[in-house]
Amino acid sequence: MLLAVFPFDSKADEYAPRCIDRAAIERVYHSHRIGTTRSFEDLMPPPLIEQLVKLDEAKESALRTIYHLDVTPEMLAAEVLRIQTTTRAPEVLAEIKHALGDDAKRFANAMARPLIVERELHRYFDYDNKIHAAQRHAADLARTDLLSGKPVAEMHEVTWLLTPRPADDRPSSPPPQAIPTQGNGKSITYTNEATAQVAQPIDAPANASPGSDKLYFDDLDPELQHVLRVQLQKPGDVSAVIEAPGNFLIFQVKAISSESLAVGSIIFSKRTYEAWLSDPTQP
Repeated sequence: MLLAVFPFDSKADEYAPRCIDRAAIERVYHSHRIGTTRSFEDLMPPPLIEQLVKLDEAKESALRTIYHLDVTPEMLAAEVLRIQTTTRAPEVLAEIKHALGDDAKRFANAMARPLIVERELHRYFDYDNKIHAAQRHAADLARTDLLSGKPVAEMHEVTWLLTPRPADDRPSSPPPQAIPTQGNGKSITYTNEATAQVAQPIDAPANASPGSDKLYFDDLDPELQHVLRVQLQKPGDVSAVIEAPGNFLIFQVKAISSESLAVGSIIFSKRTYEAWLSDPTQP
């Protein structure tokens, strides 16, 4: 019946089964979307469904050809299990399965496969040295300038309190989740090639505005704290280049006491995932 609702272009017959399944999934989501007044057919016409399917195919092709990773049956099984055990809307999930004919293979390919591809492709892209070489080079040059005492433009300032956060001074929003960090901050001295890598996005920090929550160093991930404590000992010290999924950051101590750490920070934004997807051949 969905084939009659979505008469996909005959030139795209190879995509028709996937388009049908994608439409079935999107239709379930649409039926649970609050405040939507437009019809599903109006919001998700066949050309848009086909475009989404082709984009998923292009992403999987990029994962396979650029990073040499194929989605295996074991990966699909693990992702299906993850979806089933972590869903917060079991009734919606049940509707999606039913819309796909309660067919485990269709569910795995239509629901789990795109999630695996997106996650793995993003994981490789985020830390691809070739893709982000220009931004990393700019960060290295800025760090070299800071180490030699030269000023660097566009630095932002932030002050972290080094004292423990009082029990009655909780932030208005929960602190960020732990940021797994890898680095070579093993001693106070470190090389010009020193780097640290974090697995979650971080932005260029700014000082708290009047009336807002104070910034506490203890709210940072413990491993990131360790890297910065080792490398930021006195005024003028420069951190490693901190690599996050979306950018590179560098910190320089402006002032430090037993109670606070004031630093200047500079951020270098990486090439965006969306821009890369539009032309993966360009570095």
